[in-house]
Amino acid sequence: MKRFPGFSFSFGYKLMLSYLLLVMIPVVSIGYYAYTTSVQYVKEQTIQNVSGTLKQARDNIAEKMKVVERVDSQIHLDQALQHALNKKVEPWESYQTTSLNVIPRLEATLNLTSNDILVDLFLHNDTLPEIYFAAAGGEPLKGKRYQLFHFDRLEHVEWARAFQSSKEQSLWQQVEEDTNFGNVSLLRKMMDFNTVSPIGLMRITVKMDDLFGNLNFGGSGEGVSSYMAVTDEYNKPVYENKDNPLPNDWASRSGEFMQIREPIEGTNWKVTALVPLHELEKGANKVRNVTLLVCLISFAILVAISGFVSSYFSRHIKRVVFSLQSFQEGNFAKRIRYSGKDEFAQMAKAFNEMAENIEGLIQEVYVSNLRKKEAELEALQAQIKPHFLYNTLSSISRLARLGELEKLHKMVSGLATFYRLTLNQGKAIIPIREEIRQVQSYIDIQKIKHIDRLEVSYDIPISVWEYDTVKLILQPFVENALEHAMYDDRLHIRIVAYQDEGTIVLKVIDNGVGMNAETMSNIFANQDRSIGYGIRNVNERIKLQFGESFGVTLHSGPGIGTTVRIVIPLYKE
Repeated sequence: MKRFPGFSFSFGYKLMLSYLLLVMIPVVSIGYYAYTTSVQYVKEQTIQNVSGTLKQARDNIAEKMKVVERVDSQIHLDQALQHALNKKVEPWESYQTTSLNVIPRLEATLNLTSNDILVDLFLHNDTLPEIYFAAAGGEPLKGKRYQLFHFDRLEHVEWARAFQSSKEQSLWQQVEEDTNFGNVSLLRKMMDFNTVSPIGLMRITVKMDDLFGNLNFGGSGEGVSSYMAVTDEYNKPVYENKDNPLPNDWASRSGEFMQIREPIEGTNWKVTALVPLHELEKGANKVRNVTLLVCLISFAILVAISGFVSSYFSRHIKRVVFSLQSFQEGNFAKRIRYSGKDEFAQMAKAFNEMAENIEGLIQEVYVSNLRKKEAELEALQAQIKPHFLYNTLSSISRLARLGELEKLHKMVSGLATFYRLTLNQGKAIIPIREEIRQVQSYIDIQKIKHIDRLEVSYDIPISVWEYDTVKLILQPFVENALEHAMYDDRLHIRIVAYQDEGTIVLKVIDNGVGMNAETMSNIFANQDRSIGYGIRNVNERIKLQFGESFGVTLHSGPGIGTTVRIVIPLYKE
């Protein structure tokens, strides 16, 4: 059997490729969007978790610092103690004042905290005796203790002079041996509220472990490891957990960590968390793998669906094409078997009706009115020849590959309508309205193929619709105009009908290239069957049906277009 080049393989293959492209674009786009948003969500969740841990750590520190500050406030705001510390006494009274008014109040204040604490009072009042414990170079902070010193001990101490000259009334700071022993001190300027005169300086020393030691330094939740420490204003560690210290070179590798900080109120310190970026990438990789798996599964499902759809269309298109091939080879007994109610079913039905009608016409040629029926048969073969259907199906295939579903639907519907009206149950005489609908369906198909290059207008009054005519007398002239008259980017065709003294005049007018007188003479002289075949065929069928006084005349000229004038009687069968 003869094959059309490229159609035995390319249609289904190209249709499948177009579906795969339509599948890949949304799958890749949705997958990329899901991946980026998920990674961003993981990062935001990590930041929220770390920030929550830092805020909790900061609040814990603040609560423990408030306990120490309550000791500070109890001593600082105790006016009886202020009076005792600031009162000048004789040597014999100093012991009594200290033992009765100072020591009991200090001991009671120390009980406000359960941790080890050391309270040092440096007093301007040198009439009171000093009370201190020899540390002998060891840990100064053992248990709860207090000490009284004269202020002149701080005369040459740098941290004391700096604090006295500052505007701060209280300050957390590591002084003297605090760094070596892991301690921190709360410094306070003491003042007599009655005389507004300085009493001295108070230093409360506590263990840094008591303030920061019970923090969660192991991680930030969600399986992401992190480092946490207390840092000063220069971003240097003040306190870090011995079991999970900051990396030694973390400052030089700051680009490898996400840094989050929460300030500690009343100090220049901050609770700092370092989250390695590679820890965040672990979560991102998990999201990427899940997204990739979902995309692959979705792609496989959509590929299967697209394969089914492309196979469905290509199978039915091939069925039509194979039938047309048999039709072209003269096998008019070939039929398309198709069930359903879609456009393919309509096209199959129209094709089968066409084949049956053509078979009947062929048989009729041999039984009666040979010349008339031969002319009708030649008209059908000339106007409904398979190459028109084949070209239209090629356009349908191209629209399917391009995904132009609306145009595809219009072309298939128009093709079905065209053949249904063309065949018309084998009738040779049809109402003029059906002839107009038939040529309109043909023009609709051509408009889809020529897009904006074709313009058609109609001037047909309703009064002529119910009269009858030989079928297929307008479409051949529209086809001729499309094949031979179009020379510019656009072609305008005008179809006119009207009554004139007992006749109906139909005109097909175009603004194409036109014809000279010699060409028009050759058309009707029937000397060259390759020229004007359709025109002669229409003219001959009209004369056979209605008589020699009716038929087709041409008016044309090069560059001015062509007017086809068709005259038929006012006739109703």
